[in-house]
Amino acid sequence: MLRRLIAVVLSLLVAVSLFWLMQSLISSGNDQVKKADDFGGVDFVRLKKDETLETRSRKKPPKPPPPKKPPPPPDLSVKQQTPDRSPTPFKMPDLNVPTNIQGGPFLGGFAPGAGGNELIPLVRVAPRFPRRALRDGISGRVVMEIVVNPDGTVREAKVIEASPRGVFESAAISAVYKWKFKPKVVDGKPVEHVGVQELNFDLEN
Repeated sequence: MLRRLIAVVLSLLVAVSLFWLMQSLISSGNDQVKKADDFGGVDFVRLKKDETLETRSRKKPPKPPPPKKPPPPPDLSVKQQTPDRSPTPFKMPDLNVPTNIQGGPFLGGFAPGAGGNELIPLVRVAPRFPRRALRDGISGRVVMEIVVNPDGTVREAKVIEASPRGVFESAAISAVYKWKFKPKVVDGKPVEHVGVQELNFDLEN
């Protein structure tokens, strides 16, 4: 019981002392606010307006230079030369090409032998001389059986005889397929026909 009484007394003392401290703080703060009430005023300064105006003078631009004088027109009284439009004379080349084609852009040369069964070549293409035969200095001949279409082109070419064997056959067949023969006409119509053609490969020719 004594302890409770002591606690109540102490709490009252603490509360009274706190109220007193708060009152003293409030009274001291009012004095500081009153001293700070005197605020400085704000002064506005007006600048004097500059009434002087800057004037610019206008000048006329310089005149452009006069245009150049055009050249005088051509004198039409002078007689102009008329170009010569007559055709230029030239000599017609001789187009009579021989049927015995030799050499040319091909390696070596060849000479077509006599054909049989009415085979008349109109277009001949020289075969290429085989490089092996040219290197070894070999000459030879190839005899072929040729089947000619009604339009004169070669449909089939078959080697009948070759000397030496295995040297000139391929070159001869490749060339003959590019040949064109005179068509054979029976009862007024071209027909297919068969003939024999010989090609001679000669290094000395």
